[in-house]
Amino acid sequence: MNEGPTSALYGAIEHAYNHFNATLFEGKLPKVLFTVQRQKNVMGYFSLERWTSVGGDRCHEIAINPAYIARAALLEVFQTLCHEMAHCFQHCYGNPSRTAYHNKEWADHMESIGLMPSTTGLPGGARTGQKMNDYPLKGGAFIRECDVLVKGGFGLPWVDRQAESYTPVLSEEGASYINSLELEPESLDRLSSSLDQVVGEEVFADVKPAKGKVKSRYSCEGCSSNVWGKPGLRLACLSCDQELVESAS
Repeated sequence: MNEGPTSALYGAIEHAYNHFNATLFEGKLPKVLFTVQRQKNVMGYFSLERWTSVGGDRCHEIAINPAYIARAALLEVFQTLCHEMAHCFQHCYGNPSRTAYHNKEWADHMESIGLMPSTTGLPGGARTGQKMNDYPLKGGAFIRECDVLVKGGFGLPWVDRQAESYTPVLSEEGASYINSLELEPESLDRLSSSLDQVVGEEVFADVKPAKGKVKSRYSCEGCSSNVWGKPGLRLACLSCDQELVESAS
């Protein structure tokens, strides 16, 4: 019986999670529930104990944005996953700060697995802050395990055809940094190529960015409260101590 597209996509994400958990997090992370969700300006996020079973068991959520999966390099998808896994690890074993703040404890752990936190996503950025990117350390455990995955044939089997063409991809400066990593040419090509390059731009629908948008909706994942405001705001729910997630109104 052939595997369906849902199982194939989520299975690939879970396979990567299990690999990184075993090799970078000493197998200490719990099972999580993965979702694929379109959220503006977010590649992914971690949500603490978002799910519960009918028996009362609780489960964390890690969400990945399919629009970014389609337009980002595979390496960036791996970075996003491990970034959220580091949040999960800190919530399980450490002391997270206020909503969405990336503190020194989190930054130190990220560095220990081979990802350097940076506000710019490149060398020279601040290691802590509210909104953080990261980049792989040369010779670090993270890039080594990415290499293991792609050499083992890892790939994401499905991509969003309607991912908008202006979705951010690896910058020219970021691509130059990746090219400096000590990887074999085939691994470097697979990790640095965006998935739209792999499948071919011709398969993507001609989606135009929406014009005239005035307001965005900001939603709390904890209590489902919504507020509306101009795009690009940073808001938080004080009752749930969670950052609000922006989406089209």
